[in-house]
Amino acid sequence: MNRGHDIIIAPASPPGRGARAMIRLSGHDLDPLIQHLFGRPLTPRELARCRLRLSPAATVSTQTLALHTLTLPVLAMSFSAPRSFTAEHVLEIQFPGHPALIERLLRELLDLPKDALCGRAMRLAEAGEFTRRAFLAGRIDLTRAEGIAATIGAESDAQLQASSMLRQGRLGHWAESLVDRLANLLALVEAGIDFTDQDDVSPIAPAALDAGLAEIQQQVRDLTARSRAWSTLDALPWVVLVGPPNVGKTTLFNALLGYERAVTAPIAGTTRDVLCEPLRLHAADGEAEVMLVDLAGLERPETALQQAAQDAAHRAIQRAELLLWINDRTTTEASMDATTALGGDMTGRPTLRVQTKTDLSGSRDDVDVAVSAMTGQGVDVLQERIAGRLRDRAVALSGQVLALQPRHAEALQLTADQLDAARALLDDQRAAAALADMELIAEPMRAALDALGALGGQISPDDVIGRVFATFCVGK
Repeated sequence: MNRGHDIIIAPASPPGRGARAMIRLSGHDLDPLIQHLFGRPLTPRELARCRLRLSPAATVSTQTLALHTLTLPVLAMSFSAPRSFTAEHVLEIQFPGHPALIERLLRELLDLPKDALCGRAMRLAEAGEFTRRAFLAGRIDLTRAEGIAATIGAESDAQLQASSMLRQGRLGHWAESLVDRLANLLALVEAGIDFTDQDDVSPIAPAALDAGLAEIQQQVRDLTARSRAWSTLDALPWVVLVGPPNVGKTTLFNALLGYERAVTAPIAGTTRDVLCEPLRLHAADGEAEVMLVDLAGLERPETALQQAAQDAAHRAIQRAELLLWINDRTTTEASMDATTALGGDMTGRPTLRVQTKTDLSGSRDDVDVAVSAMTGQGVDVLQERIAGRLRDRAVALSGQVLALQPRHAEALQLTADQLDAARALLDDQRAAAALADMELIAEPMRAALDALGALGGQISPDDVIGRVFATFCVGK
């Protein structure tokens, strides 16, 4: 049985409670199903207010909903084939976002009679199956599918920008153009192999072939040089706020972020855990992102809870690439030395000395930056100083820099290696009128073409496609 002809269904909204939830269906000709559910057809791409009639009491997980027949107000939208994401007929149903309702509606739809489905099967979608169907229908290439998965999993602005470039097809379009050019060169080489007895077939000259391969090779190198590894997006440099208790570290943490991420109080020891949030920095040469980290104030622990907080703080300090040493007007040199000793080995770590609470007292002379987190004075200056210290390590938020996932980097490296091998075989015959050893030259060219084609899925083995879609959640 061909499962690709099944109607697939899955929740398309995040798990848990919310104002609205959505269930998505995709398959061939959902009109009979729509008529059965709503008693009328839906105009494609028009959001319709409908009432969905659910059956009497049904068991959801271990909870029985003791309800009589329920009429559920929903919003429904139909997308006709092939003008939909999957190129099939798609139905999206929005309704109040209660987990019990989601599960009950899924069960009701999966239990529909066969005549409502014109005899076809309906089942829960597999992970990434909606996007896989879009890929198999030619709606998106493989890199755009990866961009969708990366967008769903993004946890920072840098990851969002990088996934957006994949989703827009930047890498796929680039690979497609090179696949076309390399395929044309390979066709000219193979013409000399397959049609040597044809007078009107002229294989490509060695010099022209070498020039074409060199141009493609240079474009591969240029892309690799101006790209970064995807793993660097997960490794934002840590900027850690360090200092004694109750000097305003957490208030400054919130001020740098621009919103209240952490609870503050005038009581020493409010912060116990390590708090991490991506921080976007604005500098003269563009925007960048770092991980801002707030800790418990460094002190000698007297309880097991304080010891755990200090241990967590020490681990964060060891990971820091820049320390913001926080003090206020009342902090003495002796207390700063004592606090430094409590922080463990901070020798050699880049440090900015920051004074807080300048709105309550004047600024000190022995600090790099003086700020008031309450009024915002000096916060912009501090951001600029952080950006200056981490210029080479902060993750730049440039819309022109591609982030390569491991599969992409491997494909580009293999392409470059195979083009090197093909050009090496041409070393002794660039000045010749005709190609020699055409079969040997064609072999690495085919390997390079396969590697480039695998980027966008134009030429891709099933196991590569399977690995890409296995990373998705079921409703995408």
